[in-house]
Amino acid sequence: MRKYIIILLAFSCAFFMFLPSVTAHELYIQVEEYENSGELRVDVLWGHIRDYVSEASPDEFELYVRYPEGTVKQLNLEEAGVYSRANVPITSDGTYTFWANREKGTYTPEEGTTQLSNHMAKVVHHVGNSSSHAVESVDMEFEIVPDVDLTDFSIGKFTGKILLYGSTISESTVTAYGPEHEILETTTDDNGRFSFTFESTGKWLIKANLIEEEAGSIQGESYEVISNTSTLLVDTTDKVDQEEHTNLWSLLAMLVVGLLLGTSLTLIMLRKRIR
Repeated sequence: MRKYIIILLAFSCAFFMFLPSVTAHELYIQVEEYENSGELRVDVLWGHIRDYVSEASPDEFELYVRYPEGTVKQLNLEEAGVYSRANVPITSDGTYTFWANREKGTYTPEEGTTQLSNHMAKVVHHVGNSSSHAVESVDMEFEIVPDVDLTDFSIGKFTGKILLYGSTISESTVTAYGPEHEILETTTDDNGRFSFTFESTGKWLIKANLIEEEAGSIQGESYEVISNTSTLLVDTTDKVDQEEHTNLWSLLAMLVVGLLLGTSLTLIMLRKRIR
């Protein structure tokens, strides 16, 4: 028995030591729409969309929204478990673009080159049936801009461009993490563009990374390069399938309630007869 316990402990230690090197942290944003309250719940997360979410303070992030009419506002974040959350009233139909920045800091990976970590994230949420403005860029240092209309996109060819300080940038590494654990990777061409073929519906996290050979210092700590990382969360769930799925669960719930109600009435009638 002691032998098996030692083997189990050794395996557990090896697993947890290996896990951080498999999936690096990235910043990303999720949005849920609540029609009853007329609000959007916006969560800023620090971790990996398919594996884990790490605890982080809301003070580490800045979150912004561009409303459908073009107004830009910084949002107040509150702690919600491991999430940093903001509730945004829906003012009108149209495109709500959210982006976040994480506080910059230095990091020294295993290869020993100290880098300045610059993490950003973006998500585009559309309300109603008006035209989409997802292809318009926002005020981000490093940004993923889709070329496709996200209100109609489900599966197929997804194209976009990467901007660094507002200009397209070549040789940026772009990775897409799919809902069925797909991992697609490419690099931007000379025009800063990239493309993927999405074959499954669900939430896809697109991540771009670019290393700038620029040294400097921040808060008294020196770095040799700048590591820029930006994400864009794209929900390609088929809206018709989603509505049918919701309707199916509603139908099942009504059936269960009906069966329970019918059973209760039958028991009441039987008790009356017995008496």
